[in-house]
Amino acid sequence: MLHKNHLPDGKPTMYEWPVRIWNMEEIPSQFVEAVRLWMQEPFEAYHFVYAPRRRTNPESYAYLFGYVNDTVLFLCGGTEADGGGGGILRKTEISRQQITDVFTGRELLNAEIVIHYREMGAHRQLAFPYVPSVYYLYDPFLNWLLGIDREFLPALAERDNPRPDKLYRESLAMYNYSLGAYRLGNGFQEYQYRLKQHRCKWMPWKKTLEEWLEIAMERGQFWLHSYGYLTECNYHIQ
Repeated sequence: MLHKNHLPDGKPTMYEWPVRIWNMEEIPSQFVEAVRLWMQEPFEAYHFVYAPRRRTNPESYAYLFGYVNDTVLFLCGGTEADGGGGGILRKTEISRQQITDVFTGRELLNAEIVIHYREMGAHRQLAFPYVPSVYYLYDPFLNWLLGIDREFLPALAERDNPRPDKLYRESLAMYNYSLGAYRLGNGFQEYQYRLKQHRCKWMPWKKTLEEWLEIAMERGQFWLHSYGYLTECNYHIQ
């Protein structure tokens, strides 16, 4: 019998994509009790997302997170992608005041948000892996983590404070990705940019650029790294 999450050729389908949870009945059974104990307000006040385990990725796991006001709840499930009977392997609740950095990474079909936070004097981190196709669920979460409106769009914020043309001439990729810096402030003119060329061992005529960009913003430091298909950003909150 074929698993409902896969086509006959074994490739994943949209059943493995994270989804927005709109009511209590949609929460996988393994998370229901923990969610009920956490909630203090009507369900409509919360934003819940459930991410099934991706069977094409042996390191993936099912998880559910919800956030409201200044608090986020993270529940990591077991090995069952449908959420049935797998149990809860990890439960974490943190406030935005504990967050020091938010990291985002994307490479081909894999993306993630990683929260770095302080707890009991120690530095900890919490990872939210996802497929880039559901950015519309995670971009609002990223905005919320950084203390701005969930519907914030960097491209609109940039209209009043355009990015420097110098960066456009130096690197189109860094120019495009630098929009993320507007999550930490109104605009920038000063930045630090550097690059390094890598040559393929077996094809020395082929070059790949590795690039770095650092921008000081009003509410923190924005750091960007790009190499091949990999793009990484870090938002350091002051």
